[in-house]
Amino acid sequence: MFNLYGFFTQNTLKTLYVLEEVGADFEFHFVNLGTGEQKSAEFAKKTPMGKVPVLEHNGEHLFESGAICRYVANVTDSPLYPADKMQRARVDQWMDYFTCHLGHWFNKLYFELAIKPKFNLGEPDEKGVAEANKFATEQLDTLDAILESSDWLANDALSIADLFAFAYIEQHRDVDFSIDDYANVKAWVERIESRDSIAKARSKLPK
Repeated sequence: MFNLYGFFTQNTLKTLYVLEEVGADFEFHFVNLGTGEQKSAEFAKKTPMGKVPVLEHNGEHLFESGAICRYVANVTDSPLYPADKMQRARVDQWMDYFTCHLGHWFNKLYFELAIKPKFNLGEPDEKGVAEANKFATEQLDTLDAILESSDWLANDALSIADLFAFAYIEQHRDVDFSIDDYANVKAWVERIESRDSIAKARSKLPK
């Protein structure tokens, strides 16, 4: 069985989505970042970084959401992370792209417009918000064009890359960023959101 430790973040949600989609046997443990639980001596035994998510499996611990998603799919022999080397690389390239580019800008918006007010971390960085909106808009144009010819990001099949990327894009609701002008992206979001794994994963988080 897997044990996942996490909070209300897109990084935790990525891993929850993958665990549910592959049908893994796991327990979710909520780590309250608001009270500093991640800084406890007990949690430090699980990860030296003091961040979530963290996966525990067979007495070992793994941090970083991308590594966790890949590991879970590997261990469960899931087709969501294909064995073919080129197909797997295509999945990896989209995960890397979202981490470094489009997902990065949605993370920036989410931190400035959702996290800061929630945890009283000061006023949003208006210049940073404007920059994030600019690049997110440009990169969504490109993504929309790519999704015009395929329902999924890689290899014409659902993969961990889609679930990983979805966790970033779904933040648009929390930062008042409309995706209505991106018909193909919107349809892709709806395809993923309609899956039972998404509802099951979300139900694991405290209300």
